[in-house]
Amino acid sequence: MNLPPYADVLPSRNAELLDQVRAVVLVPLADTFIEIQDVLAETLFRRAAGAAAAQNDYLEGTEVLRRQREPVTARFRAHLAQAWQALEAGRPLSVERTLVRERADLSLVSEHELDVRLAVRNLAGALQHQWRPELMRLNRYLGFIAGGIRIDADTNPFGPDHLGAAVYEAFHGLPLAPVVHLAVVKVCEQQLLERVGLRYAELERALAEGGRLRDLPVARSRRRAIPLAGTGEAEDAPDWIARFFADWSGGRSAVAGATALDVHARQDAEVLPPDLQRLLRAARGVHDSAEPGDARRTLSPRELLSALSLLQTLPQAGFDAIDEAGGGLARALREHALRAAATLGVDPLHTRLETADEDTLDLVGRLFEVILRESQLSPAQRALLGQLLVPMAKVALLDARLFVRDGHPARRLLNLLADACDGNLGETAAEQALLSQVQAVVAAVVRDFDEHLAVFLALEAEFGAGYEQYRRRVEIAERRASELQRAEERRERARVLAADALAGRLARGPLPPAVTQFLSRVWAPQVQQLALRAEGPTPALDAALALADQLLEQLSRAAHGGAPAEAWLERERAAFEPLFAGAGLGPAAAEAAFLDLRGGLAATAVPAQAAEPGPLPPSLAQAAEPAGEALTPRLDPAAEAAFDRITAAYFRTLGLGTWLDFVDREGRVQPGKLAWVSPISGRLMFVNRRGGRLCVASPEELAVMVWLDRLRLHRDDDAFYSAMQGVVDGLERARA
Repeated sequence: MNLPPYADVLPSRNAELLDQVRAVVLVPLADTFIEIQDVLAETLFRRAAGAAAAQNDYLEGTEVLRRQREPVTARFRAHLAQAWQALEAGRPLSVERTLVRERADLSLVSEHELDVRLAVRNLAGALQHQWRPELMRLNRYLGFIAGGIRIDADTNPFGPDHLGAAVYEAFHGLPLAPVVHLAVVKVCEQQLLERVGLRYAELERALAEGGRLRDLPVARSRRRAIPLAGTGEAEDAPDWIARFFADWSGGRSAVAGATALDVHARQDAEVLPPDLQRLLRAARGVHDSAEPGDARRTLSPRELLSALSLLQTLPQAGFDAIDEAGGGLARALREHALRAAATLGVDPLHTRLETADEDTLDLVGRLFEVILRESQLSPAQRALLGQLLVPMAKVALLDARLFVRDGHPARRLLNLLADACDGNLGETAAEQALLSQVQAVVAAVVRDFDEHLAVFLALEAEFGAGYEQYRRRVEIAERRASELQRAEERRERARVLAADALAGRLARGPLPPAVTQFLSRVWAPQVQQLALRAEGPTPALDAALALADQLLEQLSRAAHGGAPAEAWLERERAAFEPLFAGAGLGPAAAEAAFLDLRGGLAATAVPAQAAEPGPLPPSLAQAAEPAGEALTPRLDPAAEAAFDRITAAYFRTLGLGTWLDFVDREGRVQPGKLAWVSPISGRLMFVNRRGGRLCVASPEELAVMVWLDRLRLHRDDDAFYSAMQGVVDGLERARA
């Protein structure tokens, strides 16, 4: 199994692979032990038939194992689980300490106990001898993915030594005769020799397959522009991975065969796929590796890296000079590399760059152009991230894995730094602290990177931990913004429901003034409160609505000669008491209000003229038109702007976490993430990088923003991936 060349430098813990190892080996081993117990019972029964003096011992042992089957299995599993948990905690469990934990003084151990322990050691030794090559590879790999821990035979949680200890723990303390106890251990040894190797081989195959799949990038669903009526991009358009890297044999051989970064000899495998090289050379107007008659020699890999290292020592890592040269970062990077080589004594008139090296520098330069263009950066942030241009060019020349592995340490660090700066205006203390960390990390890369990836590994781990804490604070702010928006919409829904219910009942006809005041001042506010407390209809809300309908029905009957409404009111007095109490009236005030309502019903059954209802309570008054965010246009039927129904449908299915670029009226661009979709109104809430509410709009309003060119797609979360797609698209347009 080939590990990454930087595995011995600073390994990092991989929880996903640890879970895979546990599923492939640890869990099936417990099931294997259950199968071994079935074989064990049959074997002991057969031995009892041929053992004259010890026949009863074997039969009694068989019965003991049958009764203690579940506890025996539980102890076996418990030991393996304990060993695995110790590994996950970073403190591997030693088998030696486990076996002597109860009796440190060997002189006090019985002869039977010593024989059993010797048999257990023989079991472990037999397994170790049988599967030594596989175990050596698995020990190294397990230590790597567990966080750089040294794993050997004594600490491998599923190795022979721990399997022997688990067998010892499983049968320890059982009332077995010495000869039977030793026979049990021997049978377990024979069965494990046959079965455990299959688990080791299966784990190797799974890890090898996983490693092979991780060597090459996985094609993704290509980001499309926001759809508009009459336009669109083919859904099956391949991304840059599918086009160039998915089946690139050069990348596979480069990753699988590389064991160390070698700057003295060029790798046999190409750094870039041939099709991508042709695109880059066509954009430069170069078609052959060398023009006919060109007698200039090419810079060796060592000379080119030395020239780039000299650039790295210049102020701002040479980025200011490269950026000011004009003509694009790609061209300026190649020119400054040759100038730096001339400073080192290379004759610029008789040397040139190797075409493959030109391709690599060209791609890295174009990559940074897109990253700096797609991210929302201040001039100072652009210059700060630009200092990584020369170090990343050196990484690309040294290590082909930069373009084929999502988890490459230099690539991960670049993504983190770009994400930390994107849209970060430094308006809060947390944002300023994050930018200070970015500045410190960039300075460390420029100062310490000397063609060894340990710098990126260490800085990515350190900065990643700090950035994760910042992201957790942002997520808390996002949840708060979502909860506030949800509460606002619930209050608005409850207000509208109560106002509509009141308006519908007041519109049924002339009502006595007492009834009008009761419905407006007591009943409607309680309807609003009941609607606010629940997500939907509830028995209490239905009962309140029904009570008002019954009151109006009694009034209508009384107007047509039926029974007086006040008689019905007296019978239903208990149903009205919660409404008065909910309105904040004490017992005395509630009694007075009820008597006023009853007196109003008795005074007139059919008023000559409808009473003018008093002003609505503030909670039911029509809410003022919200000012809204400056980003969101208000839909106006008289306006010329109309929304595109295809675009609106796109926003209705937009996934949570999607980033968009919002352009305000002054032309400033702010990235916003979809954090919440209202289940009530269907409006979408976007938050800024700090987790604060940026824009709340309906799909139709967002479609209008697209029509006004005030909303567009943001770059992919993976800045490196998104920039590579932008580079390839630009090369295709240039060729066309």
